[in-house]
Amino acid sequence: MRYLYHETTEKEEQEINKALLADNELRELYQSMSAMKNELDKAQLEPAASTVLNILSYSRNEQHHEH
Repeated sequence: MRYLYHETTEKEEQEINKALLADNELRELYQSMSAMKNELDKAQLEPAASTVLNILSYSRNEQHHEH
């Protein structure tokens, strides 16, 4: 995981690069994890506009019921 996020030392990175070149299974795992990370990075980080509008509408209705 640290390698995916570029949090390894230079020496660790070199060792991991060597391992990735030598081990097809490890390389496939890395590529899969890298693809998942990229998808997560692209994921929507805010609620949909309709969700925000529903919450605001609910809040307004609750305020009217309290008064």
